[in-house]
Amino acid sequence: MWSSPIVLIEHHLVALPKALRDGVTGLQSYLDGVWASRSVFYAEDVENSASKQQPFLKFERRKGRETIKAGQYVGFIQYGGQTIQILPKVFKQGESDIALRHLLWWLDYSERVNFPFADLLSDSETIDNFPDALIRYFARFAHTLVNEQPYHQYQEVTETMTHLRGRLNIQGYVNNSLSRGNWHQLVCDYEPFQFNNRLNQIIKYVARQLTYLCRLETRRQLEQILFVLDEVDDCPCIAQDCDAVLLNRFFHQYEHCLDMCRFFLRHQYISQQDAQQRHFCFLVPMDRVYEDLIASVIKRTFTNQFTIKPQATDYLASRINSGDSLNGLHDKVFQIKNDLLLTSKKLGQKGEQLIVDMKYKIRQGNDEADKKAGVSQTDMYQMVSYALRRNTRQVLLLYPVRQGAEPTETVTFTVSSAMIGNEPIRIRAAELRITSDSRERMEAQLITDLESAFSFLGTL
Repeated sequence: MWSSPIVLIEHHLVALPKALRDGVTGLQSYLDGVWASRSVFYAEDVENSASKQQPFLKFERRKGRETIKAGQYVGFIQYGGQTIQILPKVFKQGESDIALRHLLWWLDYSERVNFPFADLLSDSETIDNFPDALIRYFARFAHTLVNEQPYHQYQEVTETMTHLRGRLNIQGYVNNSLSRGNWHQLVCDYEPFQFNNRLNQIIKYVARQLTYLCRLETRRQLEQILFVLDEVDDCPCIAQDCDAVLLNRFFHQYEHCLDMCRFFLRHQYISQQDAQQRHFCFLVPMDRVYEDLIASVIKRTFTNQFTIKPQATDYLASRINSGDSLNGLHDKVFQIKNDLLLTSKKLGQKGEQLIVDMKYKIRQGNDEADKKAGVSQTDMYQMVSYALRRNTRQVLLLYPVRQGAEPTETVTFTVSSAMIGNEPIRIRAAELRITSDSRERMEAQLITDLESAFSFLGTL
């Protein structure tokens, strides 16, 4: 029986919940294993990918009490009958449903995270347990599919028989029959139209594994899939098996089902010693989700105003090795990667570049008393370096605002130096609303905020 989820906010430190106190060592070991064997489906920072210690949860003892702190990864962890849900920091405790609903919306914009659950919820449904909601959606979709549109496939079978069926497997007949004097035993290759095929085996395996990871009501829905697929063999499967399945256009709906199977097989970490081990997690770096959301909206909305180059990479400096200065042999070092590099198409400004950097941070102290307007000094150094390297005077920082808050006025900083002539570098910090009561309204107000930021730059 699964208990109510433990809810954590990204980067917030709280007292260790009582339900986790006896299992901290095992949970840490499990998360270290997840981190070590993770599927790399998004680009990682070098320093993060080199770390052997999991960055998802941090356990500490402070002032005589045990504490737990979530990192920058959001999603859920299921471990030993307990569910931990980690929400984005733009939300607060008590907003689990709306936070998880927004996470589903945001992930649909991401090009770096494979998440096939965009249509998971109807307007009337709520999410109180994130992993159970994913499994329930899969159970409903897969059961409807196998029940109403059962999948049969011609599948090659090799079998020894006394009469010829299909074609004779000459090599097998020579090795297994003639060489032993059993000339009457024919080794045949034929392709029967089978219900017991690899696709149905994958669906059945995934459904059976998920029965250990969900609530009773959802388990009953999964058992309906197992009942329909009773004649299908029980075969272990891995995510790569999904890639080997080829579907024709008459069964295109199975492609979505196959994507969900691939997702579950990729994110389930099942013990080889204990096939019923109830561990499951899905964790994504929220800064990447935020970057993909903003980049996707910009690319779909502002292509008439800008030529858009995402994740533009370059190097900040060259290292001159001793003895190589005369030969011109330099090593490029200190790689930079701009979230977006926009080139204006506007007449009179054609060719002018704008660096857009998405900062997944809540600007603290953004008021008149704070002359820095919540922009960190490190970010400012970074943007100046980017502008100098790209030979541009226009930089835009985009920050999210908390759920229910309104964006503050765009703040402009100028950086002047005799080295860059009379025209200063202009670095502007703007805020975006990335939450609303519907996905359509969220995207509409996000576009409005982006238009405001770009018009302030005079590039529209």
